This record gives sequence, structure tokens and C-alpha cells, in this order.
Amino acid sequence: MQTIGERLEEARKHKGISVREAAESTKIRGEYLAAFENNSFQIDLPEIYIRGFLRNYANFLKLNGTRILTDYDGLSGGESQHTAKSATQENQTESYGRLELGHSTGPSTESTAAAVAREQEEGQERRRESAFTSAEGRDKAFYIKVGATIVATLVLVAAAIAIVFAIIGSDSPEAATDEPGEGINELFLIGRGNIDQVRVTEIETGETIYEGSIAEGGRIALRRRGPVNIFVSHREYLRIEEDGRGGNTPGVGEGRARWEGWPE
Repeated sequence: MQTIGERLEEARKHKGISVREAAESTKIRGEYLAAFENNSFQIDLPEIYIRGFLRNYANFLKLNGTRILTDYDGLSGGESQHTAKSATQENQTESYGRLELGHSTGPSTESTAAAVAREQEEGQERRRESAFTSAEGRDKAFYIKVGATIVATLVLVAAAIAIVFAIIGSDSPEAATDEPGEGINELFLIGRGNIDQVRVTEIETGETIYEGSIAEGGRIALRRRGPVNIFVSHREYLRIEEDGRGGNTPGVGEGRARWEGWPE
């Protein structure tokens, strides 16, 4: 476990400053700061000044000043040694950093103690605010991440559903782009057995409106705009329905036959 001095020295070096620069910034004598880093607290100062300087230096280095003082109090004979010194230094007059010692230590000591207590309280308040802000930021980031994950999942599900419907629609032989209307007849090809090949072509346009097989019991719905040529590999299995009528296709056999509708 690092000593108080090792932590102070490491934090100062991490900050990239010298003892002199730290002294100029904190207004604490460099010899005191160097003594702190050497774990030497035998300084001719009242105890309250040592504690105040130690805490201020720790806070300047972004360390936990309260923790540093707690460790300092835990040192063997830490506080009792300096308590005895303070009785012999009441009449000394000397400037120690920002603190001025006079002949009467009562008011000065009390004001310094109040300042130390006030700064400790302010430091604790800042730490509480910092902890609250950090927790609030983490919660906000968590909710944003969860929301983004949900949105991405919904988008992927919607895309998958659209692809499935597109595949089903493209594979359906009964899919038609035109509704029955004027000049369009709805023709049904029904398989009474497995038919290997059927091809239906409009004579006027040359467009093939269906080509494939028909399974037994299969039903193919077509839209024709005029006479069509029908080629079927097994005529005995083919049944045609149109205009509410159905039956075997006249003239349809192995090869090509013309279909215009049922004869009058």
C-alpha cells in the first residue's frame, strides 16, 4: 500500500509539475510540500496548519483530501506529536503559505479551523454532485443504447416479413397483375393428375402467360385477352374452367391447340 508521501509525489508527477510550481499554485512553501512527499510531518507548525496544508495539497493534486487526512491521523503518534508542539509556538510570528501566525493563536486558529471545515464540506458536496452527474450520465447512455437496439430489431423484423411476403407472392402461380375486366377472361387450368408441362401463350401478343407444371389437384388461374395456344404434355389430366363452365379441353392433346372459349 502506498504511503501518503508516495501518493502525493506520484500525483504531482502525473500532473507534470515540479514542487516549486505546486508551491506557487497552492501558496504553500515548497519545503513543506517536499516534507509531505517524504512522509516527514515533523514540521514546526501548529497541527491545524499541517492538516490544512496537507488537505489543500491533496485536493490540488486531485486526490481525496479527506482520505489523506484519515491516513495521516492513523499514523503512529500522528496527531499527539503536533499537539505538543503547538503549545510552544503560540508566540511565534511567521507566514506559512497563506496562513499568518500571530502572538494570539485563538482567533486565527478558530478562523482557520472554520475555513478548513467549510472547505471540507464544500469538497464533499462537489464529490456528491460529481457522483450524481456520473450516475445520471450512465443511466442516460444505457437507455439510449436500449432504445437504439429495439429500433434496429424492429427494422430487421419488418424487413424479414417483407422479404417473406415478396417470396410467397413471386412463387404463387395464381398471382395476377390485372383484375378481370372488359376483354379479359379468367381461365382456370386444373390438374386431375400430375402434368409435367403446360405452356399457355396469347396468340395476338405472343406473350406466354403461364409455363410450368400442374400437380394433381392443382389449380392455375390465368387472365387471357384473346385466343391462346395451349400446349399440354398429358391432355387426359387437364381440365379447363371458364365462364362458370368446366370440362375437358376440346382439341387439346399432345402438341399445340387453340383455345378461344367454349363453343356456342
